[in-house]
Amino acid sequence: MTAQDKADVCIVVEGCYPFITGGVSSWLDWLIRAQPDLTFAIVAITADHHPREIKYELPPNVSDFRALPLAPEARRPRIGRPLIDGQIYGEALQRFWGAADGNAFETLCQIATTPIGRNLPALPWQIAQPDHADFISSQPAWEALNICARALAPEASYSDTFWAWRTLVGGVMSILSAPLPQANIYHAISTGYAGLYAVRAAREMKARSAITEHGIYTNERRIDLLMAEWLEDRIHKGFAVHDRRRDVRDLWTQMFDSFAQVAYAQADRITTLYGANQTFQRALGARDDQMSIIPNGIMLEKFEGLCPVQNKARPTVGLIGRLVPIKDIENCIRAAAVIRQAVSDVEVLIIGPTDEDPSYFEACKRRVAELQLGDTVRFTGRMNIFEILPFLDVMLLTSISEAQPLVLLEAGAARIPCVATDVGSCREILEGTAEEVPALGRGGFVVPPMDPEALGAAVIRLLSNDALRKSCGEALRKRVETSFTSEISAAAYGALYRELSP
Repeated sequence: MTAQDKADVCIVVEGCYPFITGGVSSWLDWLIRAQPDLTFAIVAITADHHPREIKYELPPNVSDFRALPLAPEARRPRIGRPLIDGQIYGEALQRFWGAADGNAFETLCQIATTPIGRNLPALPWQIAQPDHADFISSQPAWEALNICARALAPEASYSDTFWAWRTLVGGVMSILSAPLPQANIYHAISTGYAGLYAVRAAREMKARSAITEHGIYTNERRIDLLMAEWLEDRIHKGFAVHDRRRDVRDLWTQMFDSFAQVAYAQADRITTLYGANQTFQRALGARDDQMSIIPNGIMLEKFEGLCPVQNKARPTVGLIGRLVPIKDIENCIRAAAVIRQAVSDVEVLIIGPTDEDPSYFEACKRRVAELQLGDTVRFTGRMNIFEILPFLDVMLLTSISEAQPLVLLEAGAARIPCVATDVGSCREILEGTAEEVPALGRGGFVVPPMDPEALGAAVIRLLSNDALRKSCGEALRKRVETSFTSEISAAAYGALYRELSP
């Protein structure tokens, strides 16, 4: 099949597959392979135009793959009469950014592909369609920037607003001006830029759209922005509740909220992994008639035959995840110090890629040295989970934001009890729900985020009680068998695609 043929489903994904392994990327690779009778196009949104290594062999039913950079290679604006109207452009951006105005979004889609306000034929050196430089570096762009700055954040530092505007608006216009693969369904695996692309594509191609959220994109971006050291708060509001002044951090947050509101309003279906997520979706405008829950699932047969390693030299606790701040690896390290006080020979393995945020990895290594945990904590890098699971007595998850972590389901399939922070659906996975009949019992313990003492105490409780550890592992395995298999999940996505197909 060629790239020009219409795919059944176009997957739109931001910042992961197929360039980053694990997590959503692994799930997405599974999703495509679990629907072998459908063809897929993939649009992978990246931060910039620099080449990236593809770390997955694309499934055979992928007919089209393209990377879409939010920041294309920089070019100078063209000489000659502008191809866009700065006043119309600026007012549309202001309404979209500040009020999630759907009509303004439609106007931006038109600006991205069709010059507005032109009465005269183009000069010989002009072309009919604006390009990225016209949107962020031209005289009309300067006019639009001033409109947004005055309306949205007049008290903020103008230089900070300039760079925020250039980055966010540049990304939006890249999404709205990019070529579209032909598909019957456009399925975004988040809101954000991916959600905007999907609803824009469905509108222009007269197709249907769906949004699936694992974590809530707006919440995750809010956490990122609160932790961002590159953003400086210049407006000091103190404890004033009703201070309406906006700093640049507020502009970033508002833009991501607008992304979600517009995408929810225009999507045909919105799915997520568990019920608590729907509260956040409703808060940004998702309607009950659009919404459904499709839990993740795993292939249980892959875990058959895994047997715990006997007569190990040391009790072993494992954390499987990327070394990035949202996973709060430093909390895991502090918990390791607590565990070692009661279980002196414990080994804590931190298993996962270390190259996504090198500065955070260095900070984690410094924390290990400061706490004198060199003989306790080991960074293993990437490992085959089927090789490491038999060595683990307890699985640890320390994230400050999660959705429905596959790692807990994988641990359950291997009968390994877990200790997890109370984020996403971790409590539902480890303790079950009120609707679970019969009640299967706990599969481990749930503790507050950023509390190493509670994490450590829960791990100590499991390591110190063989019967408890075994009963938790068996209960978690049974819950995975009952509610979280790949067959259940694949059937639900197959039904979703059939519902949206022409």
